[in-house]
Amino acid sequence: MPYMKRVIGKLFSGLRPNVQNSPMINKNNLKTKLFNMKYFYIMAFLCLFLGISQNLKAQQKKTVTGTVSDNAGGIPSVNIFLNKTAIGTTNADGSFTVSVPDNAVLEFSYIGYKTVRMSVAGKTRLTIKFEQDDNQLKEVTVQGYVSKSKEVSVGSSVRISGKDLQAVPVASITDMLQGKVAGLNIQQNTGSPGMRGSIAMRGLSNINVTGSGDGAFLQSTSPLFVVDGVPIDDNSNFQYGFQGAGPGISPISLIPQQDVENIEVLKDASATSLYGSRGAYGVILITTKRGNSKVPVIRYSSQFFFSSPPKLRQVIGGKGERDLRMAQIMQSDTSYYRALSLLGATPYVADSLNAYYNNSTDWQSYFFRSTFNHSQNLSIDGGDQSFNYKVNFGYFDQNGIQENTGFSRSNLRMNMQYMPSSKFKLYTTINGTLGKNQKGSGNGLLNTGVATGGQASTLLPSPSLFSAVNSVLGAVTTDNDNKTTELNTTTEMKYEFLPGFSITSNFNYTFNTGVEENFLPSTINGNAASLYTFNSVKNTIYNRNLLAYYFSLKDSRGEDAHNFSAYAFTELDARNYKADVIKNNKVVNDYLRGPIVGVDDYLTSLGGTLDNFDQFRSVAFAGNFSYNYKRRYVIDASYRADRSSSNGPEAGYIKSPSVGIRWNLQNEPFTEKWSKWFSEASFKFSYGSVLQPQGNIYDVYGKYINGSIYNGSPTVLIDLQTLPNANLLPTKNTTYNAAFDFGLLKNRLFGTFEAYYKQIDNQLREKPLANVSSFENIKTNEISVVNIGYEASLTGRVFAPSKPFQWTISINGAINNDYLAHLPNGVREFIYVDPSTGQSILYRLGQNSLTNYIYNTKGVYATNAEVPVDPATGLRYRSGKGTSALAYFKAGDPRFTDLNGDYILDERDLVAAGNSQARINGGITMDFRYKNFSMQIQGNYVIGRDVLNNSLAAQFASFNNPLAFKNQYRIDPSGVVPLSAYDIWTTIGQVAAYPNPYDYLRADLVGPYRTNQTLFQEDGSYFKLGYISLGYTLNQEFTSRYGMNRVVIGGTASNVFMITNYSGTSPESVSDLGRDSGSIYPNPRTYTLSLNIEF
Repeated sequence: MPYMKRVIGKLFSGLRPNVQNSPMINKNNLKTKLFNMKYFYIMAFLCLFLGISQNLKAQQKKTVTGTVSDNAGGIPSVNIFLNKTAIGTTNADGSFTVSVPDNAVLEFSYIGYKTVRMSVAGKTRLTIKFEQDDNQLKEVTVQGYVSKSKEVSVGSSVRISGKDLQAVPVASITDMLQGKVAGLNIQQNTGSPGMRGSIAMRGLSNINVTGSGDGAFLQSTSPLFVVDGVPIDDNSNFQYGFQGAGPGISPISLIPQQDVENIEVLKDASATSLYGSRGAYGVILITTKRGNSKVPVIRYSSQFFFSSPPKLRQVIGGKGERDLRMAQIMQSDTSYYRALSLLGATPYVADSLNAYYNNSTDWQSYFFRSTFNHSQNLSIDGGDQSFNYKVNFGYFDQNGIQENTGFSRSNLRMNMQYMPSSKFKLYTTINGTLGKNQKGSGNGLLNTGVATGGQASTLLPSPSLFSAVNSVLGAVTTDNDNKTTELNTTTEMKYEFLPGFSITSNFNYTFNTGVEENFLPSTINGNAASLYTFNSVKNTIYNRNLLAYYFSLKDSRGEDAHNFSAYAFTELDARNYKADVIKNNKVVNDYLRGPIVGVDDYLTSLGGTLDNFDQFRSVAFAGNFSYNYKRRYVIDASYRADRSSSNGPEAGYIKSPSVGIRWNLQNEPFTEKWSKWFSEASFKFSYGSVLQPQGNIYDVYGKYINGSIYNGSPTVLIDLQTLPNANLLPTKNTTYNAAFDFGLLKNRLFGTFEAYYKQIDNQLREKPLANVSSFENIKTNEISVVNIGYEASLTGRVFAPSKPFQWTISINGAINNDYLAHLPNGVREFIYVDPSTGQSILYRLGQNSLTNYIYNTKGVYATNAEVPVDPATGLRYRSGKGTSALAYFKAGDPRFTDLNGDYILDERDLVAAGNSQARINGGITMDFRYKNFSMQIQGNYVIGRDVLNNSLAAQFASFNNPLAFKNQYRIDPSGVVPLSAYDIWTTIGQVAAYPNPYDYLRADLVGPYRTNQTLFQEDGSYFKLGYISLGYTLNQEFTSRYGMNRVVIGGTASNVFMITNYSGTSPESVSDLGRDSGSIYPNPRTYTLSLNIEF
């Protein structure tokens, strides 16, 4: 065009009449002018024709075809742009066809790959080869329901691709996050199908203990899950399955892993503050897949996996058990004749000729089994930028390694996006899921019946209706059927009024039902069957309306220099929950399971609505402002105010502010000279505060309960259990975060280092009131906990991206130290004693939050002379449980520390020792790829956690009662374990690690194998190889002959091995309090064969 302008200028330069130099226009001048005008029109027409011809030539379109691929083959759903406008996507095999102008320049982009630009001038077919893009700053992150590039994000977040979650078939996708995110501590402390383990983000957030004994666990502080922009309430009732009535199925277990596009973990308050009170403990965003292919794509995934139980406990069986018990009694009793008398009165030990007791039964084999399981998933998706859709059907079926346990899931998930123009977008989803769970005679996490039944004496006969312990029949014959159904629908509309100015409205409705049916047959319930039925209904309405504005100011060179973004939204949440229970005692028989009970048992067969009926309402107003200068300097600030029905009337709005800054060094001019080795680097600093309501409406206002009958009429009374507290405050979570991100050598090496300070104030705790009050307890906010931690993650690619063999290593780790900063009533310490086990927790200011308070054991007395003697009385050190001669310590007894020096062992000698929370945790992942082959190895580790091995203490304590007398009427014999693997004391002068287990006459007084001692506090550190996965992609030329675009076959082994010094079954299969009871459902080892086909 500049050339044409010069030509026209020359042609018309002499056509202007010289009016000033010509006083008059004569005839010759007129002829000359007419000639010049004629010439002018001819030339103007010629130029116009040439211009139109040139434009027509430029506007002529042609058809261009091609393929987009990487080293593994064709890549589907690659976006194709022309002048920043999407014109299509690649098909399932990576092929594409577009119609574009002859001189067009196309842009091909896909997440995780470098963008490719190519001109089509003179070409009708293109071959695009993608290379992986390791620039982490181009990654898109979601914070506060708004997407932004990681380069301008100030919060702490980690994104995990859905491709990295497919190796192992799991009921809950959270299991696949273990070891993948620094600071996210996931412990798979249960192998029960459908149940998830514990999740903690950046250390301990709550010190309250729920339950007692084997059922003592920390109150849940799970992160908030947001699925496709909708918050999901994964509360404590679902976390373990026993903290509340109902089926105990986590709603996250209802999401099939094959339907997950990616998961993003938000860790600091700057990233989570816009999610309000429910995001106080972190946020996990789950994004499901959407369609993006003009040609419909059908994907089928099939997995068959074999589950086997871990190594079981060794026991001494049959004659060996009988001989051991007889020898113990004969050698340890007070006299030979008394020992003979005891044996004669105990036929199960002495009468070897009795067929009933002459057995060698392996009880564990009746509880544990190997199982075959499978998972099937079928999806159909298609569409383009203007309209796309996806339909996913999945079925998962897993039988537990314990009898009568299992989990199955059926789901149908559909979504659709309609975008008729660049200004309007409509997105809608409809999801329906049915989950079924069998818990046997346990509760999902624990199965005490299996634990006790599996430890029964081998001398007893094998189980039958006539000769078996109730725990066996209870575990096998109990009919426990649990169902959860969920219907979830979401509609989101977005309209852009002006460039950069848009409004988005999101509406979600969720309907959830829970059913638990537990039937005890008459054979295990006193010859009278019993039926328990639980039904719950929960519905949630959620609405969010967001107004956003983005604009930029250009500099003198026309580049975007000052970039502004601001958005504000309102959020409404309404939840209703109701549960009904019917319990029928003494059902007529085992076949009529209905409201039919014995004539004399109507009063004990009860039913009605539970007292946990709840109606929750909340409203929130939030806003965010962000500014960056040339994406070099970034400042981001947000503010949110919540108010809910669970707040006290004096609490007002819950306010959650946050602010953060970021400096991107790669956008500084002075870093250009480092380009050979430097790729990117940034510094981030942020502050945020999030408040979370505690308790419920009854804690604030109190409640009424049914009273007694007065004059024939029922009465209503005030519940005096808990005093209402109108000043109940929300828990406040304040976080300071500093981070450094870097990338070197063209991002072949990149990583992140972070340091944080997290303080949780106003924790809810119930404390007793003085007996002068009519009320027993009151809930207050008087506890503060501080977490100080450091996190690091490092990823390196050993070989250049162009090489056929690729090896990627990712390592992450986190160090966390927690401290108690404030306690109720201003005290410096107090002690929580477990009423079932006697194990204590010390809460002391300045120490870690959950300190074990136990006796210090420093070995075993080898001789009587080593036992300390009180110089004032001349008597040996003794137990505080008695004053008889049996209470004094002697050779073979544990060497307990006499802390106060009074020569009496009692609770005043307890010491603070150990920490049940891990100080260091992390993971390692290695990915290998060579042509069509791939292999992935993942492991995780925990360092610095102390575990109380209650299971081992119970095994030793089984020798305390060799005759198995439970009371004067019955015996309860248990099996015995071989002690050859343990350094136990047996003879005078022997230096041993474990005290004499055979001195059963003094066991109750001395307590040599009490659980609350350092003898059974072990190092729970471990490294676990989570899984090894192998895959092979069939050659595309071969599969295309049969109409298949992609076929991948694979095999996986999970829970492969564990390296640890812990003497128990597994240091991971313990409670949150670090106690190994031996009754937790063990994690199986699985072997999987998988097939993935794409049409």
